Amino acid sequence: KGDPPQGEDAGAEELPPDAPVVSRAGEVYELGPHRLVCGDSRDAATWARLMGGAKANVVFTSPPYASQRKYDESSGFKPVPPDEYVAWWEPLQACVREHLAADGSFFVNIKAHAEDGQRHLYVFDLVAAHARRWSWFFKDDLVWFKRSMPGEWPDRFRNDWEPVFHFAPSKAIKFRPMNVVHESDACRSYAPNGGRTFGGNIGIGDIGHVSGLARPGNVIEISTRENPDGNAHSAAFPPRLPEFFVKAFSDAGDLVVDPFLGSGSTLIAAAKTGRVARGFEISPRYCDVIRRRWTKY
Repeated sequence: KGDPPQGEDAGAEELPPDAPVVSRAGEVYELGPHRLVCGDSRDAATWARLMGGAKANVVFTSPPYASQRKYDESSGFKPVPPDEYVAWWEPLQACVREHLAADGSFFVNIKAHAEDGQRHLYVFDLVAAHARRWSWFFKDDLVWFKRSMPGEWPDRFRNDWEPVFHFAPSKAIKFRPMNVVHESDACRSYAPNGGRTFGGNIGIGDIGHVSGLARPGNVIEISTRENPDGNAHSAAFPPRLPEFFVKAFSDAGDLVVDPFLGSGSTLIAAAKTGRVARGFEISPRYCDVIRRRWTKY
């Protein structure tokens, strides 16, 4: 509750169902220094058009869930059955690999749904395929702690978190932890003289804690209530989620790509942090949402 978001965090309201759609499949739109293509991110030719030979430093995305949500059916996209998800994903990861810098990072935010009393395994299959079939480095899995809306299920607790899987084409990646440190009075000093420095958070009762700059852990807490575009897309995430990864794994001026741009949160995150964004969105209606959101920004 409270006042609606203003300024740079003001979102784009959901388009009325009868609103005319002005974006068109196959078109590329310039949004300031950023570019949006209304097309399929699994298509190599579309990647070549959008990227123009440039390399991405960060690719961050939350792809469609398997057979769970209905997206814009007018776009031609059809939900992917769980047992076909890895095969459906294969051309996408190949395009990312082709257009990602040698020290770049690829982040995938996806959590499988539960059905018939158990969690689907296709996300685990997808992670394993990156490392075993497609030779990606599986750098890490991080947690987005998001505090979901209250709910009740007969045999499990509500989802309060989602994973963010980190892949890279090589062992050496661009890593900028100082971009995401925070002030803390519970740091452990790593300086030889015990002076003020950065380090990890430790328990308040631990011996030797000092004030300083602390690196975050691999659990990122961002409430879904922060997202001003919750009604603009069926699976929108707050801009602060991609913003964390963009800041930690790229430099100002670097190129950030989202293959499933949705309502445009990754584009806004890139703009706010001085990066340049490229995005794919197969739905002309959601391309309209992204363009309206950029205009408000």
